[in-house]
Amino acid sequence: MAIQMIFCVETNKKADTDSIYLMDAIRHLYIINNQVKISKVYMGSKSKYKSKSVLKEISEKTKAFTFGETKVVYCIDTDEFEKNKKHEKELDDIRQFCEEHGYELLWFCHDVEEVFLGKTISDAQKVQEAEAFRRKRKIEEIQVEMLSSSVKRAHTSNLVQILDKYLLRT
Repeated sequence: MAIQMIFCVETNKKADTDSIYLMDAIRHLYIINNQVKISKVYMGSKSKYKSKSVLKEISEKTKAFTFGETKVVYCIDTDEFEKNKKHEKELDDIRQFCEEHGYELLWFCHDVEEVFLGKTISDAQKVQEAEAFRRKRKIEEIQVEMLSSSVKRAHTSNLVQILDKYLLRT
């Protein structure tokens, strides 16, 4: 049976940096064939996770896919949730929202760049660093264990735990 995976990413469509890391990981770890459709919703900011425009786009993509089931995955940076109560509350609100809607929450601790590059990147360097990551095939150097965490700690993600539910490994 076919599946559509809708990834809601924090980045905007112009920069599209989060998607570079995410798609490289998916292509590296999973079999993507004509039974798997990957769609993206650009939130522009995690604070827009339940905005009308984001929810409308999820709904439109879901309705347009008539060949199987759709799974929605919110891809969220945890930021320094353990040091900042505002970030902790926002992350908990997003988690609760995902649970209520049957969506998955894929997190990157503390951000996607920290997980894939091992360091925090300034906003001005994000596009350049993401493009270099793809061009140099750095995904091949990533330890899968860092993408398989059930506990939020620096440089980790639950990407594999979430996607293993729906996609076949290479």
